Amino acid sequence: MKEEALQILVIEDNPGDFFLVNEYLEEAFPDGVIFQRDTLKEGIALLEKENIDVILLDLTLPDGMGISSFHKINSKFPRVPVIILTGLGATEIALESLKVGAQDFIVKDDSNPAVLAKSIKYGIERSKIYEHLKKSEEQYKFLFNNNPLPMFAFDLDAPRFIMVNEAAIEHYGYSEGEFLKMTIEDLDVKAESKNDNEDIYKPTFINCNTTIDLQHQKKSGEIVDVEMRTHEIIIEGRHACLAVIHDVTERNKAKEQLRESEQMFRTISENFPNGAVAILNKDFNILYIAGKEFHIKNVDATYFENTDYTTHFHSPVKEKVRNSLMKVFAGQNVVFEAKYEDLSYMISAVPLYETSGSINKILIASQNITEQKRNETEKELLIEELTQNNSDLRQFSYITSHNLRAPLSNLLGIIKLLDTTSITDPMTTLLLRNFEECTLQLNDTVNDLINVLIIKNNVNAKKEKLDIRKIFERVVHSVQNVIEQNNTTITTDFDHAYEVLFNRSYLESILLNLVTNAVKYSSPKRPPEIKLKTQKTPEGIILSFSDNGLGIDLERYKDRIFGLYQRFHDHADSKGLGLYIVNSQIRVMGGEIDVESEVDKGTTFNITFKN
Repeated sequence: MKEEALQILVIEDNPGDFFLVNEYLEEAFPDGVIFQRDTLKEGIALLEKENIDVILLDLTLPDGMGISSFHKINSKFPRVPVIILTGLGATEIALESLKVGAQDFIVKDDSNPAVLAKSIKYGIERSKIYEHLKKSEEQYKFLFNNNPLPMFAFDLDAPRFIMVNEAAIEHYGYSEGEFLKMTIEDLDVKAESKNDNEDIYKPTFINCNTTIDLQHQKKSGEIVDVEMRTHEIIIEGRHACLAVIHDVTERNKAKEQLRESEQMFRTISENFPNGAVAILNKDFNILYIAGKEFHIKNVDATYFENTDYTTHFHSPVKEKVRNSLMKVFAGQNVVFEAKYEDLSYMISAVPLYETSGSINKILIASQNITEQKRNETEKELLIEELTQNNSDLRQFSYITSHNLRAPLSNLLGIIKLLDTTSITDPMTTLLLRNFEECTLQLNDTVNDLINVLIIKNNVNAKKEKLDIRKIFERVVHSVQNVIEQNNTTITTDFDHAYEVLFNRSYLESILLNLVTNAVKYSSPKRPPEIKLKTQKTPEGIILSFSDNGLGIDLERYKDRIFGLYQRFHDHADSKGLGLYIVNSQIRVMGGEIDVESEVDKGTTFNITFKN
């Protein structure tokens, strides 16, 4: 008979050790499914998703050391058997783990497929047996010691107590030792009240298998009404009576609480602001109604009593209200709007179930939302106006940039055609040079603004699955000369994640800006170093880009880091545009970027590519 395939999780950060264990597992369990994780955190994340049959746990991990690693796993997943993987020098810790719940331990160097298979199979079976015994014990405790109702057993002949549960000890105030020295008559108020001249009191329940009402006295002297149900049992060969106590006093308190709840409901409904609360029967007749405001002006609750709720609306609203309330009698919760003349109401209706499960009544609450609707209308008009203004501003930007392009192109053409070699007047030469510089600066500014406008409005830029490793290699290759000239060291770690959904040209631009900035603003005290690392999170993939350059004074510039034309260092060719474009490209794709930096120590940009 073919064995069911096992799902095995190996939490081991040493590739060599895992390679050996994996070979043994594949040989021992050819149909098994083997998972491997480097850390406890990753292992726990997998256990939350997969139905793992057994865990092979190394006690030396990056985020866990020694017996504490076992405790972290076992506390979260106590039903999954754990087998410890250990080296020759750590067998004492492994033995200690067996005392606190591990099923077995295996010395890696002495392991083989047969030993591993035997340990796993025995561990799983031991875990199942232990779980079965544990459940049996829990059931027994539930039946007696952990029963929320007071329970005790007493000898039918004495009738002295034989055993009591924790609920009885807590309820009556006597300790277990005190109970075992008492008889059932010691609790009975009727028995205590008998005079010496009267006949000896014999409780009527002595035959057992009965349910009777009694008055019991607690150790504190408090007298309570109880309902005691008794059943005959055998304890250690003796005929005994098992009694279950139900304190009727608590039931009476519950009745009082119910009365108070009803009173509270009445108080709330009568003071319900800007609306009313009502209870209807199946014919939509109003059984109860109260509130601070009814949808018909200048009336009180008596106007509505025993009338059809829907008749107080005009057609076609009346039909809408009736159809909505019919859904409630079918078991649905409904929320809908209804108008009465110039007023708007939000009506919520829920079914009220009988003990049989049927719905014979419904509860409705109506709230005046006239003012709210008016505010929403004004808000929509404001949003529409702002949207139009934004559109007008965007159009203005396009028109301005377009209208500037033509004269700029003419000016640039004139500059190229000018022959300044024949000009001898120094002032004229200076003026022409200034004219050329200003024209080129204006051209750069217009080009920058056009690029920004393109990014801001390109919200539907094409996204595709991209390999960060390949994109980064292409960027590095494009600036290889600059990197080599500045003796720049680059290290990357894309092992945990490297595939993102993003725009290709934007990603290349972002990485290029960050690399060139890292070189441009490197410290004269040390060669530039660039480090890239990725990690996978529930929100998406985070790319950390770090350098050891001049850094940024965040206390001074934190709110302006990604602003347009913001410069933080005196650098000849710095325009203050790069980080603004980086931030714009990331935001328009739905991502996020934040910065960590310290002056003369370096800067780290954390880019989140959302799922």
